[in-house]
Amino acid sequence: MRKFKLSYQSVLKTVLSATLCLVLNGVHEKSFLSASFFISILYIGFNPFTSALAFILPFFFKPTIYRIFSALLGALAVCPVFTVMRRKKREIGGKIIPLSLLAVLPFIILGGKENLTFNAVQGALSIVLSLIFVSSSRVIFLKNFKYKCAVNELVCLALFSVILGLGIINLLGFNVYRSIAIFTLLCCSFIFSKGVTLVTAVTLAFSPSIISFNFDYFASLSLIALSACLFSDKSKFLTAISSIFADLLFLAVFKIYGSFYYLDVLYSVAPACLFLFLPSKLYSLLKKQTDSLGELYLTRHAVNRTRLAISQKLYELAGVFGQMKRGFEELKRERSSGDELFLRMADEVIMNVCESCPSFEICKNKRLPDTDELKNIISVGVAKGRISLIDLTKKFVSECGYVNSVIFEVNSLIAKYAEKVKEAEEIAGGKELITMQSAGVQGVLKNLALDFSKSLSLSDKLEKTVSDALHKKGVIYKEIMVLENDCGIEVTLTFDTELINLQKTEKIVSEALGLKMSVALRTSLSLTTCAVTLRPAPVLDAAFGLASTKKFGSEKSGDTHSLVKIDEGKFMVCLSDGMGSGDEACRTSGTAISLIESFYKAGIDGNAVLGMVNKILAIGTDESFSAMDILSVNLFNLSCDFIKIGSPSSFIITDQSIRIVDGSSLPLGILDDLKPTSLSLPLAEGTTVLMVTDGISDAFGSSTDIINYLKTLKSLNPQKLADDVLNYALKQENGRARDDMTAVCVRIFKKVS
Repeated sequence: MRKFKLSYQSVLKTVLSATLCLVLNGVHEKSFLSASFFISILYIGFNPFTSALAFILPFFFKPTIYRIFSALLGALAVCPVFTVMRRKKREIGGKIIPLSLLAVLPFIILGGKENLTFNAVQGALSIVLSLIFVSSSRVIFLKNFKYKCAVNELVCLALFSVILGLGIINLLGFNVYRSIAIFTLLCCSFIFSKGVTLVTAVTLAFSPSIISFNFDYFASLSLIALSACLFSDKSKFLTAISSIFADLLFLAVFKIYGSFYYLDVLYSVAPACLFLFLPSKLYSLLKKQTDSLGELYLTRHAVNRTRLAISQKLYELAGVFGQMKRGFEELKRERSSGDELFLRMADEVIMNVCESCPSFEICKNKRLPDTDELKNIISVGVAKGRISLIDLTKKFVSECGYVNSVIFEVNSLIAKYAEKVKEAEEIAGGKELITMQSAGVQGVLKNLALDFSKSLSLSDKLEKTVSDALHKKGVIYKEIMVLENDCGIEVTLTFDTELINLQKTEKIVSEALGLKMSVALRTSLSLTTCAVTLRPAPVLDAAFGLASTKKFGSEKSGDTHSLVKIDEGKFMVCLSDGMGSGDEACRTSGTAISLIESFYKAGIDGNAVLGMVNKILAIGTDESFSAMDILSVNLFNLSCDFIKIGSPSSFIITDQSIRIVDGSSLPLGILDDLKPTSLSLPLAEGTTVLMVTDGISDAFGSSTDIINYLKTLKSLNPQKLADDVLNYALKQENGRARDDMTAVCVRIFKKVS
């Protein structure tokens, strides 16, 4: 029940409700069918006070004490029940039947013995009608041209209209009803399709036909509908005139309404004038609103066409990154061989030292210095990092008068050579990193292109099943689309933001499809409208625990962790241990974690992710090493993947056993070529995974010691388990951690329905 606010809308709704109650009571002089309508508006969430007011006031029209008193008793009996149930957010559901009985019981009991049978029959009818009126009230007060109606709602609305027609005829007469019917058909011809207008004409003909047992009304109203539809596309004026002539044909010529009086013409002209008086923009607005409720086949076709265009563009972009990757691979320059490099360095020594020597011509005639000998000296210097006098041969020392100058020049060249080698390696590493990134982006774009190349597979059958279930439970939505794809069924609905109830929608859709569905995405389309996408929910779920402490005396911990939700049924847990402790270790592990998290979220392949992170850390200006423990869990296919890079053992704990997951590779950033330890394992309900950094594993001493301790623990609550492991490790270190310590626990359990 929404909180009541006095506004012109609430006043209009109350006045309209009171008017409808008055008309329903007019079906018979002893009618109390308005009780059914009273129950229906309470059911759809109207304020109990205003609803009771709208229900009671019409009984003062031709008042009798017992009817007024019965209405008061019925309202007092029903309103508190609805108020309590709404505040406790309980569904009314099947309770509407006893509540309807409670509302009509005073009329049956206080009506007297002579009216007992009549009131009992009317009471039973009221209970049945309350179910029908719920659907019709929802259409009138909540949907009103904004939402598509289900077939059962349209049938209920038609029955409601017939009963209202009986009340209007009894209260105001046939002529007034005829005017209302003509005006309704004129409006329908401009707002709805021709078929809807004809069906409306047939529905409107039921009420006068039932009362008069004259079925000519079906012919007269159908003719008015046909004449209105004939001119509705051409002229508003011609539409109005045609309806007048069609009605006068039956009124004056065939005299189906009885004796003809000239005053009766006013009842044909008045609705036509009112129809002409209302602005055309109003009809256009209503028509536009109703047209948007149709099947959106053209829109869906446009969506598939747009998806195909996006797919082609993504393939083209993937090709660009693929070409970049191939270009960098082809442009890799082969490094000069050692002999060529040493020969160039020897030539530079001769040019810079020997040619400026006074004895250069003498040495040149003697073919000195020997280039091969100079190359050997330089190769020794490159291997050692520099040369000294003892690295020169006796022959070279005896023949050269400027040995110190040669040694200085060679060492200068070696220093320049080392800088160039380092620069070349960094450039090569950067090129390799860009190549890897290009390959990763190319893979992501190709996967996206493949997804977008698949047309949306719409399931009309499932859409109808879900739609019927939502209508039956009173969930009001604007549009629905049900897709069947590789991941299963996907249901997308659009709602008015103020009417949305996600928990109720999840439950209804799950029951309709026979599988557990959950909200995977909620998107705001405007200030008042949002779209909700539901996908199959995994059977299992996960709970997490974390316990951590920094090294004794250290300001910061070098251990960092991350939990990344990939989608509704997939997540990844990372535990990184930067080598050492303090700011530098924290920065290293934090960088590694954030890089891996970002790459995984982008959809880049796992092997490419680790390779790129390793390369980024390896080409850093300083030594940055980080041990990494990665756990990827898929709750849909009940599997998990371990990736261990220089990290200590992890443990998989079940009721039957404890399994060790070992890793043997070096930490990230040490070697260019990364070879992580990976392992894929099935999951089961009740499995707990424990990951620790080396601060904890070193404190225990061995994996066997950790397993023996884990066997003593009874509770597998993930947070308590992480706390217990950390506290025991600290106990082994006498309360002073020699290294950063972190324990992360993941517990897999079955969702409670």
